[in-house]
Order: sequence, then C-alpha cells, then structure tokens
Amino acid sequence: MGRKPQNNSPQLIADADALTGLVNRLERESRVALDTEAASFHRYVDRVYLIQLSSDAETALVDPLAVDDLAPLGRLLEEPRIEIVLHDADYDLRILNRDYGFTARCLFDTRIAAQLAGEPAVGLGALLKKHFGVTVNKKLQRADWSRRPLTAEMIEYAAADTSYLPQLRDMLESQLDAGGRLEWAREEFRVLEGIRWTQPANSAEVYLRIKGAKALSRRSLAVLRELFQWRESAARELDRAPFRVLGNAALLALAKASPRTQNKLRSIAGVPTSAVARYGPQLVESVKKGFEVSPADLPVLRRQSRPAHDRTYDRRLDALKILRNRRAKEIAMEPGMLCPNGTLQAVARAAPTAEKHLSAIVELREWQADVLGKKEMLAAIVE
Repeated sequence: MGRKPQNNSPQLIADADALTGLVNRLERESRVALDTEAASFHRYVDRVYLIQLSSDAETALVDPLAVDDLAPLGRLLEEPRIEIVLHDADYDLRILNRDYGFTARCLFDTRIAAQLAGEPAVGLGALLKKHFGVTVNKKLQRADWSRRPLTAEMIEYAAADTSYLPQLRDMLESQLDAGGRLEWAREEFRVLEGIRWTQPANSAEVYLRIKGAKALSRRSLAVLRELFQWRESAARELDRAPFRVLGNAALLALAKASPRTQNKLRSIAGVPTSAVARYGPQLVESVKKGFEVSPADLPVLRRQSRPAHDRTYDRRLDALKILRNRRAKEIAMEPGMLCPNGTLQAVARAAPTAEKHLSAIVELREWQADVLGKKEMLAAIVE
C-alpha cells in the first residue's frame, strides 16, 4: 500500500534559496504530489496564491507572493523521470501554464484514476475519508488564499491536499492494474500533458448569459450592459470577485426596473440595501447611460440558426449510445466515464468507415475504442 504520509509539519517556502533547496531535494524523488490554491471566489484576478508539494518524505507550501522566481519549480514539473501526482489536474495545469508558462511531462491524476477504478465517490475529500480516515475542513474550500499570514487551519488544510496523494496514487494504481485498466489511465494522463491555458472567447456579450437577460427588451438590455460594465470596472478596481460587488440577480432587477433616481433605486426588491448605500450614484448613472444609447445601437439578440435535422446522424448516435451503455454495464462503469456523449457525437459526425478513421477522431481515446470494440462501432454506424 506504499509508505505512510509524513507526519512532520509542512515547510513554508517564502524565499528563493528555500525554493531552490526544496526543488533540489524533490529532484531526487521518483514522484512529487502537487496542488494549487487560488482565490477566484474572492478576487477579481484569479491567480495562484499557494502551491503545495509533497514527496514521501516531506510536504512544503510555496508562497508565490513571496518568491519572485518560480523557475526551479517549472524545471521540476518538466523533468520526465519524476511523476507529478495531482487530483483533478486540469485547472492546476492551466493556471500554472497561464501564470508561469509551466508544463508537466509525466502525470498521474488521482481523480481520473479513481473514476476508472470504479470508486463510488471521486472527490479528494471523499477519497481521503475512505482510505485514510481524514476529514477535510469544508469551510476552507472557499478560503481567501490571497490573505497573509496563513492561519494554522489553512496550512493544515493545504498540506492535506498533497501529503496523502503519493500513497493514494499507489492504492489506485494497484486497483487499476488488478482490473486491467492501468493503460486506460496512462492514456488519459498522456492527454493531460498537452493541456495549455487558452484565452477565453470575446467577452463583449457576456452579460447576455445572465439568467433572464434574453427576456428583456432591447432598452433594458442596454441598461443591463451598462450595469455589467460598471460592475466589471468596480470589481477590477477593488480586486474583488464581481458577484461580491453585486450579484447577477440584482443586476437583472435593476435592468428591469431601470431606476433613474436614488429614491426609486431604494424601492427595488432584490437589490441589497448595502449596495444601494455604497454604489447608488454609480448604479443610477449606469441606468442613465443605458437610456442614452441610440435606438440604432441597442443590443440585438442574435438567434443561432439550427442546422437542418440529420436523421442519419441521429441514428448513428443512438446506435453508438446503445453500444456504449451495454459495454458500460458489462464492465460496471458509468456510461459517461466509459465514453462521454460528446465523444460519441464526434464519432457520429465523422461517420468512419474503417478502423483507421476511428484513430483520426481526436476526441476518441484508443482505450475507449478498444473497450467498445472497433468493429462493433463501425457496424453500429453503418447499420
């Protein structure tokens, strides 16, 4: 089952020399567990505020606010002989790539491993409770990791995220190996190596995604747009998550009522009195700006035209789902874990006629095609 997690207190890394020493020690290990803490629930700018690292011998917490140059850590992640163990790696890899340009070469994701191993609950808290009897302090899941100094509770919570991962990794690898699923996991891990940060799409019309926005008149949409832009500006200036300035439901209520005086603003249900007291003049000004928009420049909701209904595609997709569901039942795996609907849709759209065509579908893993059966997939498509 592997070695027990270390019991010594985690080391806080707050200067370049300490980071260099830590990385030098970790480079002698065969695997290193990693996790990050951000503060998107609290701050406008979502960035890494803490990096946890654990080997079998030690756990350390690296403070990116105190250490200017994290290049030694990037070197560690890119070392191909050192396995980097994470739980639900996607976000950590993207944010480390965005903020520091880091990439990782050899990965083991304990969440993916747990899913493929058939664990009934795959959250880290559930796995730590089941295998180690450790109860995660849930109140710290949304802690403000940008604050300093870190409390003793925060340090304990952060350390637990990685100190048990090496042993958890060994347990899950044994389960996967025993079930003949280890190579499935390895293929998934290789895909993770290619994860990079991608720039979000143009956010000019993000306000239209607010629930209820599409039922507003064009004039009210103009007001909503002005209110949304004000909130973004205020949140950026305060470095506060936008919903902590004013929630979406309040923005929608303001857009509907469109108060152009503070007296009317105070009477709107759903708008906190604290927000009226703090931001009243700015809210009224935003409403007025919405009414100053010329009719020709009012927002227009663009309805996406639906593609022509393709019954042949529907038939292919239904046949693939039947095959997937049957195989999932046979191997006691959730159908969506065996092969998500999005992957089946990609196969149905491609309409492959030969096994080599299946290999060209980027969404389809080799292990998924093997479990479903390549010949069976092709037969389902052409029937």
